[in-house]
Amino acid sequence: MASVDTGESGGQQRGHKKKKWMQRKRLGFRIDMTPYVDVIMLLLTFFIMTSTLNQPQVMQINLPKGEKEDVVKVDMGNVVFIRVSEKGNIAISKGKPDGTEEQPYKVDFKKLKEYIEALGHANKDMIMILKFDRKGKYNYMVDLLDEINRATIEKRYSFSPMNDEDKRVLEVIGG
Repeated sequence: MASVDTGESGGQQRGHKKKKWMQRKRLGFRIDMTPYVDVIMLLLTFFIMTSTLNQPQVMQINLPKGEKEDVVKVDMGNVVFIRVSEKGNIAISKGKPDGTEEQPYKVDFKKLKEYIEALGHANKDMIMILKFDRKGKYNYMVDLLDEINRATIEKRYSFSPMNDEDKRVLEVIGG
């Protein structure tokens, strides 16, 4: 593995005498690294084989089949529309019992949970209709669902496709 070179063979030339203080022996070390490389490779393969990699987190969403019998009539006074734009801006508006909706207002993501809880405590039968822009990031949807799950309300929500009217609503709030 390791050897010591004492330098005896090449220390002096013939016919020349050097003074004692100049006749030092030089020691050189030579370390054979081959076994260490083998051990490192074995340790590396051991840790790679025994480590567990991050499992992808899957969010399970049950989607309706869309049959005519599955249509549920809902009082529009209990509906809250949550729209998320391509840029991540959030607009919330409440529905009115006559089928229209109130003026939407922009909500900062940090205060979204508070707004949802306030609306949920004010109306125990609240249903949220979530609408996301198709060009928006997937992360916006996941973050919004996380905030809904953190809220201390009964969680009833549905996904709905965003149409041109919804995009106009988002433009009103600066979306």
